[in-house]
Amino acid sequence: MIYIPTDFNMDLTPAGLRWRYEDMSGIPRIHRPDGSIFEPTLRYFAFCWLNRIFKAKSSMGPPSSSLREFLCHSTNLGLDWVGAASDDVLRTFRNLFSERVKDGELSAAQVELKLDHVFHFYKYARKAIPYLGGLPTQQFVGRPSSLAPITSRTVAGKSRWSGWSKIKRSAPDRPTPDFNDVERILEHLRSAAMDPLDGTWEQALRVYAAERNWLIACCKAKAGLRRGETADLSLQKIAESLARLKIVTMPSGRWRSNVQPNPLNDAVNDPSLQAEIIAGIEKHAARGYTTLQVEVATKGRPSRSIEFPLNVIIDILQIGIWQVRKTLFEKWTAAGSTKLDYDAVFLSSTRNGTRLTKKAVGDTVKKAFNDLVVGGSGHRLRAYYFTEMAWLLWNEEQAMAGYRNDVVVNNNVMNRLADLAGHKSPGTTEKYYLDKARLRHRMKKNRSSVDARKDMMNALISVSWNLDVDRCQRLQKLIYAVDDCKDPRFFAVMDAAIEKYVELKDRPQPSRAPHLRLAVDNSS
Repeated sequence: MIYIPTDFNMDLTPAGLRWRYEDMSGIPRIHRPDGSIFEPTLRYFAFCWLNRIFKAKSSMGPPSSSLREFLCHSTNLGLDWVGAASDDVLRTFRNLFSERVKDGELSAAQVELKLDHVFHFYKYARKAIPYLGGLPTQQFVGRPSSLAPITSRTVAGKSRWSGWSKIKRSAPDRPTPDFNDVERILEHLRSAAMDPLDGTWEQALRVYAAERNWLIACCKAKAGLRRGETADLSLQKIAESLARLKIVTMPSGRWRSNVQPNPLNDAVNDPSLQAEIIAGIEKHAARGYTTLQVEVATKGRPSRSIEFPLNVIIDILQIGIWQVRKTLFEKWTAAGSTKLDYDAVFLSSTRNGTRLTKKAVGDTVKKAFNDLVVGGSGHRLRAYYFTEMAWLLWNEEQAMAGYRNDVVVNNNVMNRLADLAGHKSPGTTEKYYLDKARLRHRMKKNRSSVDARKDMMNALISVSWNLDVDRCQRLQKLIYAVDDCKDPRFFAVMDAAIEKYVELKDRPQPSRAPHLRLAVDNSS
C-alpha cells in the first residue's frame, strides 16, 4: 500500500499535559495510519521545548509537517524511523520533490529546509530518546569519518547534513491580484469580442481569440488550473463528468475511428441537444450544487480532479465549443484542413485546428497583466483562486465545527486546499493561504457577522437535544425560509410572533468537561 502524508494525521497535545513538571500542551503529534501516536517525534518536540531549542511552540509547525512527509516516505520504502536514518534515504526524500520544484510549485530552498528539519530531528534523537528496546540509542549524526549513518559538516559555525545545499531564496512573489484586478483582466481579455463582426476573417479571428482568451483566464481564476492543465483541457473529460450525472449519455461499444464519440461534439449542430444539456446542468445547479468535478491531465504526475464552477462549464460549451470552435472548424474544413483536434477546448488561431500550447496560454494572460499594469502573471490568477477558496473552505469548515476554532478545522482546510492544488500533501503553500483566510476571518468588518453565526450555533446546540422530531423539522423549515424569503411581511409576522409568544433570555452555556490532566511517566 502506498501512503500519502495526509494518511498520517497531525494534531496537538491536549491542555493539561505535563512532562518533567513542564506544560507540554500544544506540542505537535503525528499519528500513524492505524491511529497510534508516532512517539519519536513527540519526544523530540518535548525535549526541544524543555531545552528551549524552539523559542515558541508555534515554530514547531513547519518541522512537524516536514517530519510527517519524511515518515510517509520512509514507510513507503518499508523502513522504520531508525532504518531511514541514512544519507541515501535523505537523498531519495529530496528527489521526491523534484517534479514540484520543476513546475514552480515548490522552491529548491523549501526542499533544503525540509531536509534540515529531518537532519535536526536525528541530531537530537539520541538525547530525546536515550534508550530503545532497553539499549542505549545509537548516534545517528556524525562526521564522515565516524560510523554514524547520517554524515554532517559545519557551515558558518552550524552543523548541517553533508548533502545539504545552500540555496539563495528568490525575491518574494508579486502580490496576488484582488477581485477588482481580476475583473479588469477578464474584461480586458474579452473586450475585442464586444466589437461587431465586419465580415472580414481577420476581424472574426480577433473576436474568437478574445472569447477564447477570456475563457482561459476564467479557468485559471475560477478553477485554479495551471497553464499546462488549461492547454490540455479535454472536452472528452468534461463529457464524462456530465455523463456521471446522467446529463449526457456516452456511446458504448467499439469504434474504428481514432476520434472517440462525444455527445458535446454531436451537439455542435443540434440546438435541441444543446438546450437539453444546458437544462441538465442548470437542473443540477438548482439542487444546490455549484461545481462539476472534471479530470485534468497533469504532466509528470497522475491526473487530478478539478472543481469547475458550473457557470464556467456552461460558458465553455456555449461560447467556446458551440460558437467559436464550430465557426473555426467550418472555416478550416472548407480550406482543406484535416488535422482538427476535436478533443481540444482551446485552439490556436494560427495553426488551423491544433491545440493551443502551454506557452501561448501563459503569454496570453501575461500580456493582459502587462497591458493593465497589474503585477504578476497568469500564475497569480491561480493564487487568487486559492485565496478565495481558502476563505470559502475556512467558513465551511468553521460552520461544520460549530464555529469552534481548533486544529481539526485547520487540518481539514489544508487537506482540501492540497487536493484542489493537486499536491500530494499540505505544505507551506496551503499554510500560506490558510493564514490569509484566518486573518481575513478576524478582520473587524467580518467580526459582527462571525459573532452572530457563533451565537446562533451556540443557541442551537444548547437546545437541540431537548427538541422532539416535529420541532426540529419545523426549525429546519424556518431556517430555509429565512434564507429564501425576500418578502419583508414574512419577517414582520415572525418578529410579531416572537414578541408575543417567546420569552427570550440568555441561556447559560453548557458546562464542558475539563480535559483530563495527563502526566507522562519520565522514569525511563
